[in-house]
Amino acid sequence: MSGIQIITRESFFGIVWFVLWIVFCQIVDFSLGILLGVVLLLAWLWAFRNPERTSLDRGDDIVLAPIDGTISNIEQCEDAVRLSIDVSFFDVGLVRSPQEAQSITLQKRSGLVAYFSPLHKELNEAMHANIQGKMSCKISLYPKVFKNTRFYAPIAYRLGERMGFMKLGTLVLELPKSVEIRAHIGDKLRGGVNVLGYMK
Repeated sequence: MSGIQIITRESFFGIVWFVLWIVFCQIVDFSLGILLGVVLLLAWLWAFRNPERTSLDRGDDIVLAPIDGTISNIEQCEDAVRLSIDVSFFDVGLVRSPQEAQSITLQKRSGLVAYFSPLHKELNEAMHANIQGKMSCKISLYPKVFKNTRFYAPIAYRLGERMGFMKLGTLVLELPKSVEIRAHIGDKLRGGVNVLGYMK
């Protein structure tokens, strides 16, 4: 993705629809519809903004927040720590590399986007990225509404570099048990800025 884009390319389809709606309302002289279309278009552009980010700490041992959102759960497993981050519509949806990634293996589970179903965790599509760098970690994306969730090419990524996109869903970051976690449930994160922990 180009660093000079002010909005993400995932927003383009929605922009076209809002512009067509505004043009249609202009043709039929529906002023309220024009106003509504402009407001919704501006909200859409803000939701799909593409800001440049710089980490608060540039050490080699840091683990960065991979996306904007709020930590909803921290689960201590037998050999890993899982952090769940809830991503709202107005959070920046860009997924960023939490560490210097030398290689990435991608997996996808096809399915629905049926958030309101009681079986949404079993039925919904999910995407996984196994990241190899100074440590091994895993990012899982669980979209709730939008079908434009994806990881970009499975190549090497710099710390904090854009590597995917998800709007409105849950991101689960699985880290080795050895990582010293510095985050807490309820923390509001900025992807590529906030430090989640330190590698030992």
